[in-house]
Amino acid sequence: MKTAIAVDSLLLRDEATFMVELVLNLFPNSELYTIVHRQGAILGSIERRPIVSSFLTHRSKGPDPLRKSLWLLPSAVKGIPLHPSIEKVIVISRGHIHGLTLPAHVERLLYVLEWDLVNQSGLGLQRLFCPYVNDWRERGLQKYPKIAVSSEALRTRLELPNAEVIVPTYRTEEYPFIRDEDHNFSFTHHLIHTQGLSVADFQTLAAVLLSKNETVRVLGPDSHLAAVKAQFPALEFGGDHCEATSALYSHQAKAIWDLSTTFFPARAFGALATGRPAVVRDVPVNRELLTVGAHFLKELSSSAIEEMHLRIEESYLSEDRKILRRAGLKWNERLFKSRMSKFLDARNS
Repeated sequence: MKTAIAVDSLLLRDEATFMVELVLNLFPNSELYTIVHRQGAILGSIERRPIVSSFLTHRSKGPDPLRKSLWLLPSAVKGIPLHPSIEKVIVISRGHIHGLTLPAHVERLLYVLEWDLVNQSGLGLQRLFCPYVNDWRERGLQKYPKIAVSSEALRTRLELPNAEVIVPTYRTEEYPFIRDEDHNFSFTHHLIHTQGLSVADFQTLAAVLLSKNETVRVLGPDSHLAAVKAQFPALEFGGDHCEATSALYSHQAKAIWDLSTTFFPARAFGALATGRPAVVRDVPVNRELLTVGAHFLKELSSSAIEEMHLRIEESYLSEDRKILRRAGLKWNERLFKSRMSKFLDARNS
């Protein structure tokens, strides 16, 4: 059976890219279909597959091409040409690609990874098209007799009571664990990931932690933080690196601050896997998945951050690192691949 795998975008390596690679491993001869593809940006097994994209690929040079072309997404998706030989389509949707035009005879399976890949706030004139685009993508869910979603929170939000929940995973092998007996641990710093933080929010967080005489180390994209770097020269910026580098910074951290809003808190789980607690936003998916070792921050105000800092100061020395490690590995690659293989019926393809 010839299989196609459809994804919203192939523009950069992120948590969703890893899910795509794991599914590709289950279907080694499959083709890839996407809305936008930036050649050479992904590398690895993905770039070695045949990739078919929409006309929006030619407009994908900016940092956020899907947001820039929101009003064109329905036309772009419906216009992606599916090869006539395709018999099975696996859609890994981040909110739009499931609107594909599919022939009646094609077996179709949908895994909704996330719904908000495109941020619809502050769109200017494009906001006039939001009702049309949202109605189109909600109707698109009706095409699929078999649906899975990445969290119970997403299943509730999309009102899909019959959908299966298959929780994502992350690169657990990149987060080794150093046993207490093999290292004399001293917890020296707070680690902040910049993903999901505006300049103002990062500035507030950094100011509070530095006022408490904390060493603050920073990982993630930081080109937009030049003014903050000048304001707070004591901050230690490590740049945007892979998971293995995050693990190196995590081991001796009092806490890891991952305040991104995403379908799966991968960096927070990575922190737990190294035996350290994480501070995350108080949102439904984090409450659902991070049941051990997480502190939930309701707002990014100075007072809330000060309260959180006090809570960490009172608890970071008493955290049981082995318990945190087990919690961090709960959603591992083996479990994801096993559940996804069964859902997609990979053995019969």
